[in-house]
Amino acid sequence: MSDEPTVLYQEDQHVAVITLNRASAMNAFNQEMRAALQDAQMQVESNPDIRVVILTGSGRAFSSGTDLKEGALMASPSGSFDNSVRDYKPLVDGVVKSDKIYLAAINGFAGGVATGLSLGADLAVMADDATIFSPFANIGLVPDGGASWDLLKGLGSKRAFAAIAECQRLDANTCLEAGMVNKVVPAAELLDSAKAWAKELSERSPLSLRYTKKILQQAATLSREQTALVESEYQMKCVNSEDATAAIKAFVTKQKPVFKGR
Repeated sequence: MSDEPTVLYQEDQHVAVITLNRASAMNAFNQEMRAALQDAQMQVESNPDIRVVILTGSGRAFSSGTDLKEGALMASPSGSFDNSVRDYKPLVDGVVKSDKIYLAAINGFAGGVATGLSLGADLAVMADDATIFSPFANIGLVPDGGASWDLLKGLGSKRAFAAIAECQRLDANTCLEAGMVNKVVPAAELLDSAKAWAKELSERSPLSLRYTKKILQQAATLSREQTALVESEYQMKCVNSEDATAAIKAFVTKQKPVFKGR
């Protein structure tokens, strides 16, 4: 193991920054980094003060995906070895299923399982020189980490199939036009831009953001009428919250609301 931590973790008021930190290996996931990222996610979940989480990479890449040199994806003698559920589903679930808002700051490139990890975030800022890459067809595999779903939703079936089959490198403008990321900024401004946006979001109602995340996830498979019912369910939770009562009072008195998340 390296003396340098494979994942860096910082907190600033209501914002946490998780940085994948194997820059010499393009932040490729080995066993140590997978465990470290899961530890960082658990730290986020255990801190009720954290509302927004920035996920990014150090050096020249967000992450190149699995470290194939470690042999994690090599087949067993029986040919049945598959680590995607065991090793990566908890990490992707840590982003997608969290009550916190995850903001991906995509630098350099995101490849392999990091495609699903970055696009699975609730929001994303992408450096203008960054790319998203699905290299699986080059090594006889298929996308994992939910990347197929993200690419399908963003690109449509034919463009998604071509992106996967041809191992296309999707540039920042393509990802922006497809709605897979929210903003494209100069590479030198990526982290500062992400931090500024995260700070702004962290000052908004954490209950509203948390419930909006849940509503949109459910709405993806529901009818409009069913979605309206889900909205009503969460609206009642908001209406009965301390934050909504205080925020409505602040609106009437023309003051800035201070949200406590309850």
